[in-house]
Amino acid sequence: MPCNPLFGKNRPLHRKLVVLGDGACGKTSLLNVFTRGYFPQVYEPTVFENYVHDIWIDNQQIELSLWDTAGQEEFDRLRSLSYADTHVVMLCFAVDNRDTLENIESKWMSEITEHCPGVKLVLVALKCDLREDGNIIKTMQRYGDRPVTYEEGLLVAQNINASRYLECSAKHNRGVREAFEQSARVSIHARPKGLSVFLLFYCSYSSCIISGRSNHVFGCN
Repeated sequence: MPCNPLFGKNRPLHRKLVVLGDGACGKTSLLNVFTRGYFPQVYEPTVFENYVHDIWIDNQQIELSLWDTAGQEEFDRLRSLSYADTHVVMLCFAVDNRDTLENIESKWMSEITEHCPGVKLVLVALKCDLREDGNIIKTMQRYGDRPVTYEEGLLVAQNINASRYLECSAKHNRGVREAFEQSARVSIHARPKGLSVFLLFYCSYSSCIISGRSNHVFGCN
């Protein structure tokens, strides 16, 4: 039987996107608005949650595996397992909390370099509607602070060599879809980085056998 040159050409691409950033910066709200169409009114800390969402880029279907991670320090060890076979990391910060932007370079880039070197990066500013919130502005001014500007976010994106810098408001559903569309576009030609799932399992299993803890598999020691 002759080979059909078009066979498989339009199959969906499978890409993994890890969403990373400080706790309470708005990552889960961003994902909820994109995948489910609603904005959660009550903050609930995330441990880990996965979503799968199809998106079309230039007539190419992309099946995005979206990994929502916990930004809190107590989950550092567990979070490292999220990086396996990752195509793009979406780094997030909140414009009303300057520390979340500073931690992009001081904390998150170090973690990425350790667990997923060479991965494609997209930097996303969240809660951008708060730049226009008078109460937020007054509160920040009392402490000699102000919301992060577009230019400040762009500078960090350039410093970390991010492929894209985007801004959005999940609360008002502004720029949300564009953030994921641009991330998907970056992922198309990206190679997966980080330890493969098989290597993670092998490493975890080996370290647990050596330490005599074969019933607890958390990651490499």
